[in-house]
Amino acid sequence: MSKQVKSLGDDPALSARQTPRGCVPGCFVWVFAVMFLGVGGFFFYLLTLKPWFGVLQARSWVATPCTVISSDVKADFDSLQLNVTFKYTVDQRGYQSDTYCFSLMSSNTGDTWKRQVVKDHPAGKQTTCFVNPSNPAKAVIDRGWVPDMWWGFFPIPFLMVGGAALLVALGVIRLPKTTAQAAASEWKPAVSSGMTSDKSDLDSEEVADSESLMGSDEPVTLHPTSTPLGSFLGVLFVSFFWNGIVSIFVWSMFQEYQRGGFAAVNWFQALFYSPFILVGLALVVAVFLAFLALFNPRPTLIVSSLSVPLGGELQLRWTVTGRVSAINRLRIVLKGIEKATYCRGTTTCNDEATFAEILLVETFEEFEIAEGEATVTIPSDSMHSFAASNNKIEWSLTVQGDIQLWPDMMATFPITILPIRVKESA
Repeated sequence: MSKQVKSLGDDPALSARQTPRGCVPGCFVWVFAVMFLGVGGFFFYLLTLKPWFGVLQARSWVATPCTVISSDVKADFDSLQLNVTFKYTVDQRGYQSDTYCFSLMSSNTGDTWKRQVVKDHPAGKQTTCFVNPSNPAKAVIDRGWVPDMWWGFFPIPFLMVGGAALLVALGVIRLPKTTAQAAASEWKPAVSSGMTSDKSDLDSEEVADSESLMGSDEPVTLHPTSTPLGSFLGVLFVSFFWNGIVSIFVWSMFQEYQRGGFAAVNWFQALFYSPFILVGLALVVAVFLAFLALFNPRPTLIVSSLSVPLGGELQLRWTVTGRVSAINRLRIVLKGIEKATYCRGTTTCNDEATFAEILLVETFEEFEIAEGEATVTIPSDSMHSFAASNNKIEWSLTVQGDIQLWPDMMATFPITILPIRVKESA
């Protein structure tokens, strides 16, 4: 086993940098939100709002006799188009319309009801249409709900995902804090990190608050930030959601190919959909890897205290259960990460940097991988755990087990690092 400490160097804190490293995560959230809201909003208006506005308006339209000129169902690329043309007379003036209903969706589904409409409306049939009294050129035969209006629910998931991403980008929705983060956010610093102070110089309540977070001397079993089952279910949900939507367009292109071969395929659409298809395939692979990870060995960490001050000593014991023989190398690393959120113009950016990295364990021996103990002294010149609205300092123990030709065993266990312990007065 070996221990290594990452050199902190002269790299300034994120909050002190004049030029931030970048805003890729924050910008990605904004692009993701705008893309989903834009696409969802466009289709929500086209497939939901506009048809239903027409249905509501047509409730006051005037019933008028009309004659069907023609009716048929035509295959238009990957969709089935219902065409019903009829003529009618208003104030002794003849009009013609091809609006059978208010649905604007031409889908490759609903073949049965469309053909039934054609059967019920042969050329020359006398029927009733509904005419807009303020604009007689607008008329419709069926002013109610038709099966293709189910497509109005299609944009809703896009709007929900885009809206959630927008709230995250604006900071309205924040991820729930871990136990260690919650403890750090509630802490009121008595002294600045890296310095000692006489206990008599501090208010008694501040001293009590600091000492209350020191933790007891009883060993504590840490809980990981996520479990293999939770990760698998999360990736599975995202994959089902994404590929469920993409599959609609893939099926349409496949039907084009079946009807007319490669010549009938709309290659511009195929090129447009290809990035979404590739993301879907990557999600399928991620689901497969997450499923394999369910059978990985499981690490358990027991520490001498849930929280330890700067300059203090943390005792660690680990056990690994399951297929321990499959692990080629075990690494346990203590990491300190600074996270910062800031605005660059109208863009909210997020940055993250590892300011401390201590290698506690690195072993290739099976008996040491199965269980062992280690002790680490927290650098006194480092920074304690901290959580504010725009800045965070998070400490965690990361366990990694390398497995050949299989997803690696990975687990992160948050801990709390307190400010340097104050000296007892003589």
